[in-house]
Amino acid sequence: MKTFTALAALCLATAAPALAQLQPEELKKESLAETMQPHWVWLNDISFDRMLDGRAYLVDADSGQMLGMISSGYGHGILMLAEDGKSFAVPSTFLARGTRGERTDVVTFYKTSDLTPGAEPVIPAKRYNGMPFQSVSPVMPGGRFGLVYNFTPEQSVTVIDMQAQKMVGEYATSGCSLIYPTGPSKFFLICGDGALQSATLDAEGKVTLGKTSKKLFADDDPVTEKGVWTGSQWLFFTYSGKVHVIDHSKDVPAIAKSWSLTTPAEKDWRPGALQAAAYHRGTGRLYVLMHQGGPDTHKDPGTEIWVYDVARQTRIERIALETPALSVAVSQDDKPLLYTTMMGETDLKVRDALTGKLIRKIDGFGPTMTIIQPAPVPAK
Repeated sequence: MKTFTALAALCLATAAPALAQLQPEELKKESLAETMQPHWVWLNDISFDRMLDGRAYLVDADSGQMLGMISSGYGHGILMLAEDGKSFAVPSTFLARGTRGERTDVVTFYKTSDLTPGAEPVIPAKRYNGMPFQSVSPVMPGGRFGLVYNFTPEQSVTVIDMQAQKMVGEYATSGCSLIYPTGPSKFFLICGDGALQSATLDAEGKVTLGKTSKKLFADDDPVTEKGVWTGSQWLFFTYSGKVHVIDHSKDVPAIAKSWSLTTPAEKDWRPGALQAAAYHRGTGRLYVLMHQGGPDTHKDPGTEIWVYDVARQTRIERIALETPALSVAVSQDDKPLLYTTMMGETDLKVRDALTGKLIRKIDGFGPTMTIIQPAPVPAK
């Protein structure tokens, strides 16, 4: 017993100085730049393994540092980024008792500089909670209004006044879905039969549905819903690799022209993935995730990125990927970076968009990242 007592006393005597050296830490509030920088990028994480705790990570792709994170409740989709990069809004869903109870949907506004929640208008508890797309809650060019796609499975659109930070109202869409803005007050929706329906916003943000086009897309080679906006037109990709350019200048949307991503010798290569393509406005380059596969593999990840000059409708480069990617995006500055992520992996891969060279891997994020959102570009 004496030996045990002596040993305990020795341990306490040895440990005491170390405990005494611990100093209390003071909590402090950090601040970021007022505006999203050109190589800052948001990574959205739907959090399949913790669906009630969706997240988005803000990353500095130049330094490789994570700058912050926001939590967004159940079934996280994407952020509604203000064009000036100074603020953003997050459509979110919450249940009164965590995993059950009354559902409340909100749009929460944040400042980029501190990532602190601000105004939080309640919206109809109908927002789409499936796999996210860029077309589920876009901000209209000009930045005045943001739109939230609803699916219950009845379909409608909720309009948000991004400046007043309040809801304008909910408007039925006659069965057509998702939201593809074409101007400050114009957008179209894609219909299940291969048609497109036009719509407009008035000065207060109220929606009026316009005319619906004839069937534009073939049943034997349909388009995916993952269109890409170039700043002046929408590009839609078919399962086989055709590109349909949409003319939205008239009352009824139409196909302006079509071209192919592949040659006849490359017919086993197809576009696919979740965020399948990205467009750089300054160079006119289109980056498309491509894979080898048969029909109906349009959800498969890409093993290469094929780069196209859209004006000439020609491929100018092929970038082989170290690992497959499910999402691709590009920054819009004059030294653009190319970003890729893969579901099941925890890193962001950063490349020089002009050479395809891998610059760095930034690790430590959640394993269910979906849509990548670089710093926004103001409408011209």
